[in-house]
Amino acid sequence: MKTIALFFGGLSNEAEVSIMSAKNVVKNFDYRRYKLILVYWRKQDSRFYIVKNINKLALGRKRLAIEDFRRTFDIALPMTHGRFGEDGVLQAIFESQKIKYCGCRVLGSAVCMDKAVFKDLMKSAAIPQVKYAVLDFKASSSEEIKKEKRRVKKFFPLPWYIKPANSGSSVGITKVERAAQLDKAIKDALKHDSKIVIEEGLVNPKEIEMAVLGNEELLISRPGELKLAKDFYNYDDKYKLGEAVATVPAKIKAQQAKKIKQLAGEIYQLANCQGFARVDFFIARNKVYLNEINTLPGFTNISMYPMLMMDRGMSYRELLNRIIELAY
Repeated sequence: MKTIALFFGGLSNEAEVSIMSAKNVVKNFDYRRYKLILVYWRKQDSRFYIVKNINKLALGRKRLAIEDFRRTFDIALPMTHGRFGEDGVLQAIFESQKIKYCGCRVLGSAVCMDKAVFKDLMKSAAIPQVKYAVLDFKASSSEEIKKEKRRVKKFFPLPWYIKPANSGSSVGITKVERAAQLDKAIKDALKHDSKIVIEEGLVNPKEIEMAVLGNEELLISRPGELKLAKDFYNYDDKYKLGEAVATVPAKIKAQQAKKIKQLAGEIYQLANCQGFARVDFFIARNKVYLNEINTLPGFTNISMYPMLMMDRGMSYRELLNRIIELAY
C-alpha cells in the first residue's frame, strides 16, 4: 500500500484556507487504497511536521526533514494554496528529492501564480482578457510607475481591480470606483507583493469556473457559476461568511458553454498545467473573458472544483484517487 503525504498549511496568507481544504481531504480519503500521513508546513518556523490529528496541530508534532521525504512517503499531495506552496517552490523541493507529486510542475505552477506573467502569456496567444496593467515596484523606476498609472487613468474605464500579482483567495484585492482611491489600493496590495496588477472592471459579470483534470488527456467539467451577494467578494465573504453561492451547471448560452470549455483546455495546456487546475472566466457584454487559473484550487466544503467534478459523476473520493493516479 502506497503512502500519500498530504501537505497543508504553508507560509502564505492562504494557510488557513489550506487547512480547511486538507480537512476535507482527510474526511474523504480512500484509506482502503492508500495510507495517509499528514504533513503540516508550519508558518511560524517554515518547517515541516508530521501530525496525527489535523484538528490538533499543536499536539504530538514530529519534525520531518526534507531529506527524509523519500523514506517517509511515496507520493505528495499538496493542498498548500498561495505563495511558496502553489508557485513552484514546494514543487521544486519535491523534484529535488525525486518525489512523485500531484498537480502542476514547477514551471506551470510559477507561471499561473504570477498574474502578470500569466496574463502576458495569454495575451501572446490571443486569449480574450480585460484590459490590464502591471506595476513592478522592484523592476521599474518611479517614473515608469507614474507613466503606467497615467495610462490606466486615461484609457481604463472605471471600476478597476487592484491585485497583488502573487496572491489568491481575494487577499489584498481592492475595487476602485474613483481614480482618487488608486494610490491607497496600490499601497494595500503592496503589503502582499511588490508587483501589482490593475484590471479593468466589468459591470455585473457572470463569474464562471471550469475544472480540468488530466495530464495529456483532459477531463473538463461543465461550467459552474459563482453568484455573488454583492458585486465583489473578499476573503471573508468566500470562506467565513459563505456569501458566494455556486450553481452547477451555470445558466449560460450553449454557445458560450462550448467556447468556455474549449478555452479552458487550451489555456490549461498553454500554461503547462498537469494533474488538475481550475480555470476562471467572466461573461460580460455578451463576451467571454479569461480571469485566471488556479493550479491548487480549494477543496473546502464550499469549493467549486470538487463540486464541478462531482457534477461529472465523480465522487470526492474518486476525484482524489484520480489526482493521485496522475502524480509523477
